[in-house]
Amino acid sequence: MIKYFNKAHFFYLFSVLLSLNFLTAQQQYLDVDDIKKEWKDFTSFQRQELVGYTNFLYNEGFYERALLGYFQFLYKYPKDELETATYFQIAKSYEKMEDWDLAKNYYDRIIKNNYPNSKELKAAKYQILFIELSNSNYDLVLEKTKDSSDPYEMIFRAYAHFEKLEWENSRQSFKVAESIFDHNHYSKLIKPWYKAIKTGENAPLKKRTPALLSSLFPGGGFVYLDQKENAIGLIASTVLLYSAMISSNSNHKNGDIFLANNRQQNIPLDSEFNILENNPSASKNYFIPKSMSTTQKNPIIITAPILVALGLQFASGWKSVKDIDQANKRLVVRFTGRVTSKLSVTRFMDYPVPEFIIK
Repeated sequence: MIKYFNKAHFFYLFSVLLSLNFLTAQQQYLDVDDIKKEWKDFTSFQRQELVGYTNFLYNEGFYERALLGYFQFLYKYPKDELETATYFQIAKSYEKMEDWDLAKNYYDRIIKNNYPNSKELKAAKYQILFIELSNSNYDLVLEKTKDSSDPYEMIFRAYAHFEKLEWENSRQSFKVAESIFDHNHYSKLIKPWYKAIKTGENAPLKKRTPALLSSLFPGGGFVYLDQKENAIGLIASTVLLYSAMISSNSNHKNGDIFLANNRQQNIPLDSEFNILENNPSASKNYFIPKSMSTTQKNPIIITAPILVALGLQFASGWKSVKDIDQANKRLVVRFTGRVTSKLSVTRFMDYPVPEFIIK
């Protein structure tokens, strides 16, 4: 009886405790405000986790995977305060992937959806100018920055003028930007450009007279213009032509030659020379050898290679003089390429941008 009572008592107590625990758990969700708060805390944690992970992917260079995170954020949190920053990061990702059209598309979205003087709109405009400059669309950069008083836009304008070899316009654009910035930091960044522009103006360009005089030697004009492939081709052609001329200069025959039926009609100069029954005879003082060596010279074979070689040399000289301007432009373009690589425009791109960060 005691044993049965104890077992029944145990099950009774267990049921009571289970019911109390269930009621206690239910009481935690009786308040609607508590439910909303807990759900908000949960979604806030998810939002922060998504932002952090997506930023990690972007910073590590996984731009395609980062794009998935940005688009997921736009889908989960529409009209979020980070929406503009998300579009900016999407555009930056496409920019890093050199998908220029899509990058400009998302920068344009920011420009259309923001106030004229907002930092988001300005940053998007600067990035579009950077894309155009990176793709050598210098005229478009100049068009977009015409009559501008923005210091960053004037920097892009100065770079475009420099790439177009417009030295004075580039110098003036840098001066305007420096005066608007009015800060020692930017003056230090701009100062090397004045020296670079002066160097470009005084670049040692090729002259026509030395090019023409160098052409007197086969391939010399091309060597002067640093056109090595053309020079090697002309020298090789000239050597081959003169070799052909020398080798074809004469036609030699050696051995026994029957004078009467000789195709070359090699008749000795002797007035008393006669052929009687296929036997040559001559005066007593004229010796007829049994074997002879003959040489035939053909002026046509000699003249043709000479004319071709001289024609090639004249044409190379004319082309060297004609290519002076292009050669000088290539020379200066190589110089500008080295300068812009060393003094990249990104040194000036310290303007504020939308930040994809939860503060």
